[in-house]
Amino acid sequence: MNFATRNFFIFLPIVLLIYHALPSRSHKYRFLLAASWFFYMSWNPWFIWVILFTSVVDYFAGQFIEDAQTPQRRRMWLTLSIVTNLGFLAFFKYTNFLVHNALSLSGVLGGPVPDWTIDVILPLGISFHTFQGISYTLDVYRQKIRAVRSFVDFGLFVAFFPQLVAGPIVRAVEFLPQMETPPRPTGAQMIEGLHWFLLGLVKKVFLADRLAQFVDQVFANPGQFDAVTHRWAVMAYAAQIYCDFSGYSDMAIGCAQWFGFELPRNFNFPYLAASIAEFWRRWHMTLSNWMRDYLYFSLGGSRHSRWRTHFNLIATMTLCGLWHGASWNYILWGFYNGVLLMVHRIWDRMLEGRAWAEQIRTGAAYRVLSVLTTFLLVAVGLVMVRAQSWSGCWQIEQSLLGASAAAGLVRSVPMWVPLLVGLVAAGHLFSGLRERPCGILELPTVLRVGAYVAMIVAVVVFGHDTTKPFIYFQF
Repeated sequence: MNFATRNFFIFLPIVLLIYHALPSRSHKYRFLLAASWFFYMSWNPWFIWVILFTSVVDYFAGQFIEDAQTPQRRRMWLTLSIVTNLGFLAFFKYTNFLVHNALSLSGVLGGPVPDWTIDVILPLGISFHTFQGISYTLDVYRQKIRAVRSFVDFGLFVAFFPQLVAGPIVRAVEFLPQMETPPRPTGAQMIEGLHWFLLGLVKKVFLADRLAQFVDQVFANPGQFDAVTHRWAVMAYAAQIYCDFSGYSDMAIGCAQWFGFELPRNFNFPYLAASIAEFWRRWHMTLSNWMRDYLYFSLGGSRHSRWRTHFNLIATMTLCGLWHGASWNYILWGFYNGVLLMVHRIWDRMLEGRAWAEQIRTGAAYRVLSVLTTFLLVAVGLVMVRAQSWSGCWQIEQSLLGASAAAGLVRSVPMWVPLLVGLVAAGHLFSGLRERPCGILELPTVLRVGAYVAMIVAVVVFGHDTTKPFIYFQF
């Protein structure tokens, strides 16, 4: 049930009305849990057992960890939770990848290659709800939160439908305390929820899905287009994936506010980042923080030698790439970002404490150059995951870096592509430079209403024939 579809616009008001009409905490949460499971089953009802099974395991594991009398037993129940969640994730997400590569290797080595293969279907949102389960049992193990004794409460934490299938990744320490008493949304929350939902809808339907038409065409046949078209396609894809994913996160935050819940912000104008480290503090922040707190720190973080720290950075980002997709291009993309973080760390340490360097780095010109350089490095990585073949990837990378031989090919950049990319850039500048979540929230009432009317018109007029699944649904 896509957020940008008619079915969701029927489902959501019904759930809101019934939820707020129910008299007690238990009735509200039982109904909301049932509605969340129904939402999940609307994609594929057969996979409800996956989220049910992992929820049951994590629910009991949390209690057993808290009640255990010895460190060994606490570690045993924690291990059960982690192995269960990662086991399900590995089976559904990586079986096809491993089998395909094993068959390819067998063929290369001259061995038999059977004419059959395995096609495991990926349950929707499994990458997100398994991470939430792991963070819960780890937080109980680290005594950051008490174990939940109500399965309804725990099940709703895992399955809360606004963020169930594509995040933000919500931690138990953020969500469970809000559930102690069903929160009553204030008037300000209702209005702000409308703001974020409309903004996310415009990002998705008007910007991301429209840009996808151009991006798909160029990346499907890069050999037919010239270098200028390639560069615009890369910029359009950067705008598309940002609007697609941040749009979903905005809509999830808005929906949650109508129930009285606050979800963590997931994006902070990432293309204004002046370094790759800052980019990952601004992009998909709930995943970046999860990887830092539960993987990077568990590997030792920066507490050991310089080379061990570099290894931890690269390992964390390579696994982050593998989390995004079961393919070599995602693994390469993760490794690439890990190397960039390592190089940035070395560069940062080299300049640390040098007065002349600090003077240069605090200047506006240095900041602008750093932002442009960081965007170029990020764009190089985006090509790795978007290209449909290694040859196509190399063609577009050459064009992006100014070494293309495609000057005589077709140039085909519709006028609306620079316009839509420019709107994304303007949004970054209008709000991000002033460090505001969204500048529209600070406009006078008349101008805000006008902006919302314009959003609705843009969605209705331009979005009816372009709606696509959210990109992060595949993760």
